[in-house]
Amino acid sequence: MKKIILLFIVILIASCTGTDSATHIITVDVLKQYPEKNILVEDIAEIEYIVPETKDDYLFSYVLDISENFIIGGNHVENSFIFFSRETGKPVSKINRYGNGPEEYNLAAASVYSEKDDEFFILNYPSGINVYGRDGTYKRKLKFRERSYLGGPEAFYDYDSDNLLFYDGFQGDINDYPTAFVLLSKKDGSITKEIPIAYEKKVSLMFTQKTVGNALVGSMPDVYFAVYNDNDFLLTDYSTDTVYRFTKNQELIPVLIRKPSIQTMEPKTILHSWLETDKYLFLSTNKLEIDWNDPSEFDGKGLLVEKSSGDIYEAIVRMKDYKDKNLILGPGVLSRSLKDSQTGYIVLPAAELLEALANEKLSGKLKEIASTLNEESNPVIMLMKYRKN
Repeated sequence: MKKIILLFIVILIASCTGTDSATHIITVDVLKQYPEKNILVEDIAEIEYIVPETKDDYLFSYVLDISENFIIGGNHVENSFIFFSRETGKPVSKINRYGNGPEEYNLAAASVYSEKDDEFFILNYPSGINVYGRDGTYKRKLKFRERSYLGGPEAFYDYDSDNLLFYDGFQGDINDYPTAFVLLSKKDGSITKEIPIAYEKKVSLMFTQKTVGNALVGSMPDVYFAVYNDNDFLLTDYSTDTVYRFTKNQELIPVLIRKPSIQTMEPKTILHSWLETDKYLFLSTNKLEIDWNDPSEFDGKGLLVEKSSGDIYEAIVRMKDYKDKNLILGPGVLSRSLKDSQTGYIVLPAAELLEALANEKLSGKLKEIASTLNEESNPVIMLMKYRKN
C-alpha cells in the first residue's frame, strides 16, 4: 500500500512539473548559485520594536513565541514561562509548575499557546501534554501514543479550535509510525487524523562531525515541519523532496519541489518552506555539515522567489537601523501560536545590541533603544508585519 501511495505521488509530481505556471509548483535547485538580490526589510514590512521590561522575577533566556497580545519567554534556569504584553512590554503572568507532581512538568520539550482559549500546551515528555492557563492554572493532561518522538518546539503547532498538529518521528532516523504528521485532539490527546507523506528512506537531521581539534560534535539546524500560510499549513517532511499545502479541507497539494533529491545527496542540504509577502516568497536552505573555515555557513542561506516572474535569487536582506546585519527570512521568523502568516519576529539579544552600539552600527529607533539596555536586559523583539496585496 505504501508503495502504491508513493508511486501515485511521483506520477502526480511528474505530471505537474511540466505545467508549473498552471499548478504553481516551484522547483528549487539547492546546489545552484543563484544571483543575489539586495532588499531592505523595511521595504517589505512595517517594523515595530518591543522591549520587554526587565525585572528580577521576569527574566527570560529565549523567546518561545508571540501571540496576538503576548510575547512568551522561557527561562532555562527555573524552567518557567513568562507572558509579556505586546503593547506595553510589561510582564503579565508566569507559569512555573516545574516538578514531579501530577500537575507539574518535568521535561518541557515543546509548547504552544492558544490565546483564544487561554490554553498553554506543554509537552511533558514522555508522560503526556499538560495544559495550563497563562496564569499557571492547571487544566488537564493529554495522552499521546507510545514511543512518539516529538523532540523540539518546531514540531508542535496550534492547528484549530479542536486540534494540535505535530510531527512525530522527530528524533534522528527513528520513526515507529508510517505517518509522521498527525492531528491530535485538544480534549483528550487522541489522534483525530493521520496525514500520510511518503518517502523512500528516513533522513536524519542530526549529524556528527569532527572539529578542527578532532573532537566529535553533534549538530542539527533549526527545522520547520509546518508553517501557517494563507489559512493553510505548509508541511515539510525533510525525507521527501516535496513540500505540501495542507488545506482546511485536509487535502494535500504539492507546492514546492527540491532538486537534487535529498536521498542522493551527501552531505545533504535541506530546503525549508516559505514566508510570503506581497512580491516575494522567502525560503532558506541549510547544509548538514559545518565548514570550520566558515562556521557561519551553518546558519543557512536565504533565497527568494519573485512572484511576478518566477525568478529565484539569493536573498541579501538588510536593516536600515542596523549596519551589516544580515537577516535570513523564512518560516523560522513566523509564530506557531499566531494564526497570521503576515506577522513575524526576530530576537535581538541585549548583548548583541550593546556590541553593535559600541561599534557604531546602530541608528534611528534601534540605537535609541540599545542606549537604554544593559547586559542583564531582556532581549528586544523586532516585529515585522509583511506587506501583502
